[in-house]
Amino acid sequence: MRRFSSALRAIVACIPALLLGDCDRSKPQLPPAETITPEGAPPLDITAKPQLLFQVFGNRADLRVVPLAAVVKGVVKPIGLTERGWRLLDSLYFAPGARYPVYHEDGDVGEVVIRRGMWSGGAAPLYPLAGCSALKPLAAATITFKQPTPDPYVELIGSSASLAPRVPYKGTLLTEAEIAKLGRAFGHEVGKQGGIQPSELDSLDFHARLLVTGATSEPTLLVSFIDPNAGDLGPGAGHATHLFALGEKSGSAYAPAYRHAVSGNAREVEFQRLVDHLDVSGSGVAELILEAWRYGAENETVVLSFRGDAWRETMRSKQSWCLDPPLTKK
Repeated sequence: MRRFSSALRAIVACIPALLLGDCDRSKPQLPPAETITPEGAPPLDITAKPQLLFQVFGNRADLRVVPLAAVVKGVVKPIGLTERGWRLLDSLYFAPGARYPVYHEDGDVGEVVIRRGMWSGGAAPLYPLAGCSALKPLAAATITFKQPTPDPYVELIGSSASLAPRVPYKGTLLTEAEIAKLGRAFGHEVGKQGGIQPSELDSLDFHARLLVTGATSEPTLLVSFIDPNAGDLGPGAGHATHLFALGEKSGSAYAPAYRHAVSGNAREVEFQRLVDHLDVSGSGVAELILEAWRYGAENETVVLSFRGDAWRETMRSKQSWCLDPPLTKK
C-alpha cells in the first residue's frame, strides 16, 4: 500500500489558502532570535554545509522541497537551528538553480532544480503561514526523471550529496504471491506476540514486500496491517489496530527485527509507514525513513538503522512547517 503523506497532502492543499491567510493557527509568541527550533532538536552547524536530506513532494507542476534531516559523520540527525540559521540554510541550499539528485528505493531516479527558496525572492517568504512567525524553509522546484513516469504526484528523497550506488541483490526474489503468504504468516505471529489476533489483523489493509537493505545477505521483509482511514482520514474515535514489522532471515525463516504492534483508542494509536529506504551514510546498509502519525498530532519523521541484529529507531523529529514554540497552556 502506498500512502501519500497526510502531512504533505495537507501542506499542498493548504498552500493557496496560506497566501490568503485562511489556514487558521493560534498565534504564539515569536521565539527569541537565538532559540534553537524546533523545540528539542540539537543544534546543527549549518555553516559547515553538512549533507542534508530533503523531502521532495507534491504535484510535478508545482513541486516543493523541504529539509528533512542532516547526515553528520554517517549519522542521520534532526535539524535544529536558530532563526538566522534557518535563513542561512535557505540561502545555502535553496538558491535558485541549485540541483540535487533524488532517490527512490535506494536508486537515483532524477534531479530537482530549485526555482526559488523561501526567502531568495526577497524579505517576504515564498509561502507565508497565517499566525506563524517562524517558518521552516520551503522551496519551489522542477524535476526531471531518468525514466518517464506517468504519476503526476511525487514523493521522493533528495540529497545535497550524491549517495553511493545500490549493490544489487544477486539472489532470486520471491513472487508477489509468495511474499504475501510469507508476510501474512509473519505478521500474524508478530501480532499474537503483541496480543493481537489474526482475525483482527485480517480486517485491515495488508501489505508485504521485500527490501534490499544490506542488513543481511537476504532481503528484509516488511509487513504492514493498517486501518485504511489510519487515524487522519477518520473521526479519530473508537478502536484502532496497526502492525508494522520488519523481519530478517534467520536460517530458513524470518525472525522479527522491528515490531510496532498497537491496538487501542484510535486517538492514541501511532501509525507508521515506510517513506523510503536509502543508504545515506555510505555504510552499505540502508536507513529506513518512516513517517509516524496519530490523530490530532503533528506527523513525525522516524529513521531506523540496523544495529546488531535489529532495526532500531535512531532519529525522530517533527515535520512541523511552523517552528514557533508550542502555546503555553494556562
